[in-house]
Amino acid sequence: MTWSRAPVAAALVDMLTAATEGLRVHPAPPEIINGPCIVISRPQPVLCSAAAVAVDEVTLPVIVASGIEQEQALEDIIAVCRQAVLADPTLEHSVAAAWPAEIRNWRNVTGAGGIQLLLAELILTIHM
Repeated sequence: MTWSRAPVAAALVDMLTAATEGLRVHPAPPEIINGPCIVISRPQPVLCSAAAVAVDEVTLPVIVASGIEQEQALEDIIAVCRQAVLADPTLEHSVAAAWPAEIRNWRNVTGAGGIQLLLAELILTIHM
């Protein structure tokens, strides 16, 4: 398989919305976010034929956002997302395999209207 973002994003939206009991999951980075929410980001990078011939390896950040003083809530959301991916590593049959590889880039940001957000990235490694 070769990388195709749309089916992966759609599967993650379905899986993570169900796992988080309706938390807003954006299929792509929106112009404005309000936490708590999850954003399926863009791959960084896509390594073509890295795992085998015609099997791409993708690093896909899943951004989790919450209020700046809700660090435990953010950690809880990340844990639920990790478990959802581990429970279905094919991401609804859209990939050969996916797994949570790391959590990185914890940061505070100021959103629209001065809203303070805490963000972190759950990094998925995906073989397609």
